[in-house]
Amino acid sequence: MSFFTKSLQNIGRVARQMGTGGFNAVQARLSQAGLFPGGISGVSRRSLGTNAGSPSATGDWAVKLSLPSATYSQLMADSPVMTDTMMADNGMRFPTTPFINLQHTAAYDTRAVLHNNYPYYAYQNSQVQQITISGDFPVQDQASGRRWISTVHFLRTITKMYYGGQLNKGNPPPIARLNGYGDYVFNNVPCVVMDFTVEFRQNVDYISIHADPQTDTNNALNGMSPGERMARYGTQFQSAQPAQARQSGIVNKVPTDSLITVTVVPVYSRNKISNKFDLKSFANGSLAKDGFI
Repeated sequence: MSFFTKSLQNIGRVARQMGTGGFNAVQARLSQAGLFPGGISGVSRRSLGTNAGSPSATGDWAVKLSLPSATYSQLMADSPVMTDTMMADNGMRFPTTPFINLQHTAAYDTRAVLHNNYPYYAYQNSQVQQITISGDFPVQDQASGRRWISTVHFLRTITKMYYGGQLNKGNPPPIARLNGYGDYVFNNVPCVVMDFTVEFRQNVDYISIHADPQTDTNNALNGMSPGERMARYGTQFQSAQPAQARQSGIVNKVPTDSLITVTVVPVYSRNKISNKFDLKSFANGSLAKDGFI
């Protein structure tokens, strides 16, 4: 047996061990925390154990970026690009555990005094810096592929101002809400999306995704009358069967693995800061429900 053949066998053995839990220490910790074990979110999520407290008020630990229900309905409720998962969340969720960089700063102005060994510092302000969220988006089937398309389309939408038409004409991009990891970590934090990046890698496969008006595999055209299909999706799907509709949808090439990075910054209105914030309430955690971090 050649050295090359032995090497391939060793690689295969390692891969099988990884697939069957040989190297699952990290995944075990994430699972115990109720977080995604680095895989697609199609698997069911379970809550924390009894010794770790209860989940957040939403019962969902996933990192999500969403819009208020009214705003989402105005913009995207009738969009054929959005999947059922996106509609249920009013936005996007990271299907894997993302990397998050959170930085708080307190700014002080340096007062240099002549003939003195130490400067004086005058406090100026405090702020939460831009939050960077970066996560892998694996795509292995039609459902996860449409979710990827919906996510990118959602981010494109909320980084644009209201222009044209009659809806909120002239307004800036909508303010999103950041949630994840529990009530005292990210709980409805109001934020604006500063930028986002999507890596289209050249060393991964690209698969064909039928981006049809059927928003998800669990929400097929089954059960809809021709009139309902007509009202919601247009004439081309009035008489189509679900399988035919899937095949006749627009085909997109989607990477099987990509990295999506979103940069957000928390924003609070002057009225909210003036009337709700005080340091004592912030310190005892009662302002977490108002999105203060």
